[in-house]
Amino acid sequence: MENETNCIQYSIVIPVYNSEKTLVELVNRILTTMQTLSNDFEILFIDDCSKDRSWGVLKDLRKTDFRIKIFHLAKNSGQHNAILCGLNYASGKYIIILDDDLQNPPEEIPKLIKKIGEGYFVVYGKYIDKKHGTIKKGMGSVYHALLHHLLDVPKDLYLSNFIIMTSEVQKNILRIKCSFTFINALISKVTPHEKVANIDVIHESRTFGRSNYTSLKHMKLLLNLIINYSSFPLVSIGILGAVTSILSIAYGIFLIVNKLINPNFSMEGWLSLMVAVTLLGGATLMSIAVVGEYIRRILTEITYSQPYLIGEMEL
Repeated sequence: MENETNCIQYSIVIPVYNSEKTLVELVNRILTTMQTLSNDFEILFIDDCSKDRSWGVLKDLRKTDFRIKIFHLAKNSGQHNAILCGLNYASGKYIIILDDDLQNPPEEIPKLIKKIGEGYFVVYGKYIDKKHGTIKKGMGSVYHALLHHLLDVPKDLYLSNFIIMTSEVQKNILRIKCSFTFINALISKVTPHEKVANIDVIHESRTFGRSNYTSLKHMKLLLNLIINYSSFPLVSIGILGAVTSILSIAYGIFLIVNKLINPNFSMEGWLSLMVAVTLLGGATLMSIAVVGEYIRRILTEITYSQPYLIGEMEL
């Protein structure tokens, strides 16, 4: 963690990508909302190497308020790595995460703050009515169902990108070394389920542009989650190997019994070859599963590279 001292009340972390049209309004609405709560806050914008003028807009906004801190990543690293960068520099007692597209209304922040004040460690905003099309809503339902299964979280807990967490959760997240960053997964690793809650919030329609998360990106995200946060592929390979081996042994016994019953029954040729190949294949798959399990455990303890690189920042 880059900043170990919690000296303010609230840190608002916002990953940014191609949002030049929403940033000014977003800041104005955050400032208006936070002034009713506390002046003891900071806003951390992490520009994930946007292709538009987002960084220039952020630099102008930085000049208007000292509480705005901005980071420009050297290369596009993904939304969750951008959030991780913000968590590394956030110094608040509570950390609030929201999107840059105004679909998470800043005016809903007080609801999250009030809920976490009841003794929870993490609170997710639960959208009363998600402003997406029918097809995207359907795909989102499937995505969240798989996500709950992979992360082993209660089905009634809604996971979103509108989050408030305590600094203790933040610190525990930053201690985890992993090869793929997914904030919801990291939260589930360090937080007891009974200390995580939902609060109903409004989800506004997108005013500018369209979502950066396409169906292909959602599928890629799920595949990464399956590989990095579950043993499903390894277990599946192991089961397949075991079943293949059992079937090949059973088939071999079948051939031997037939040979004993009928001496004229031939075991030569492709029949015996099939038994040998399937038995060897099953044993190989099981061996891969065992080795893979060890590799998976190693990957949970080390990381191959820095998940993000900061090109420029103004604190």
